This record gives sequence, C-alpha cells and structure tokens, in this order.
Amino acid sequence: MRRIVLIPLLLMLASCSSRQSLFVVLPNPDGSSGAVTIEDGQKSVLLDHPYAAGEVRGGVAAPVKVDQAQVQQIFGNALAAQPILPAHFVLYFEKDSDTLTPDSQRQYQAVFADIKRRSVYEVEVIGHTDTLGTVPHNQELSMSRAVMIRERLEHDGISAKSISVAGRGQLDLAVLTADQVAEPRNRRVEITVR
Repeated sequence: MRRIVLIPLLLMLASCSSRQSLFVVLPNPDGSSGAVTIEDGQKSVLLDHPYAAGEVRGGVAAPVKVDQAQVQQIFGNALAAQPILPAHFVLYFEKDSDTLTPDSQRQYQAVFADIKRRSVYEVEVIGHTDTLGTVPHNQELSMSRAVMIRERLEHDGISAKSISVAGRGQLDLAVLTADQVAEPRNRRVEITVR
C-alpha cells in the first residue's frame, strides 16, 4: 500500500507591509464622536475626533488621513446596510388628563414619521405622571396616557402588534419632587422606536 504524505504549503503575502486593519471614527448625527485606541503591542494611536483614522500595517499601528469621500468609498456598502438607530421621544400631557399639550400634539408627527420610515419596527410607549393624586390614580392615569398614544398610532396605520404599552405612574419621575407637586415635565409618555 502506498502512503501519500501531503505537506501544507504556506503562502506568503507579496508584501508584509500591506494594510491588515483600518479603523475610522465616524461622527454621531450631532457631529460629536467617541474615541478608540489601536495598539500594536508597543505603540498606541488614539483616534478621538470625527474621521480620525489609524491602521495596522505589517504589525505596526499608525495614524492615517482619510476624508469623508474615502470613507464612503471604502465602507459605503457597510454603511448603507446599517439598521436605523432607535429613536426616543417624550410627549407631555395636560394636568390630570390624557390630553397632549399643544407642543406635544405637533411632536407626535415626528414620532409617526420616524415609525413610517422603518420597514420593520417596534414601538414602546411608557406613561408617567407627576405626584398629584393618589398612587393608584396615577398608575391608572399613566396607563391611560400610554393607551391613548397606542390607539392614536393604530388609528394612523401603525400595527397594534408592534406597539407595547406600560404605565409607571409616579415611580420614575423626570424631575424629582415631593408628593402632591404639579410638575409638567413628569406628565409624559416616553416612546422608543426600534
């Protein structure tokens, strides 16, 4: 019987100095950015502003210059495939009611528009109250506010299956107050759209 021995061949890259990794800090929607540090074991490079970039080439980390057009050229397909980030909205209510304030009536349109721009969505609506009234009354009122928003979204064509509601009463105050204090910023629903 013949024995065949296979010897693996290692293929070397034509150039050891070819780029192994490229890191680019992208701006947030408001223009700010986070930061990242890349290290090669001996040296580190801090990337701490929009479009700051660094690479690892031949095992060595170094800063590089890139502009927005280059980022789009290199990462355009990946950027286009990103899901839409979650959005958070706060709508406010009149005292002891489930009636939106006039400003929040207008803000509701932004919530609706954000949901409609997504092909798939989940909407979480959480109602809150100030500390006026009893705890049971406030729990009921917070749920009533959340349900009112859900019903309005449903009326405007948003799938009921994609909307969850909860009432938190006066448990999660936006502005800490004593009991029996009318605080308009606590009379709210918080809406998260994913």
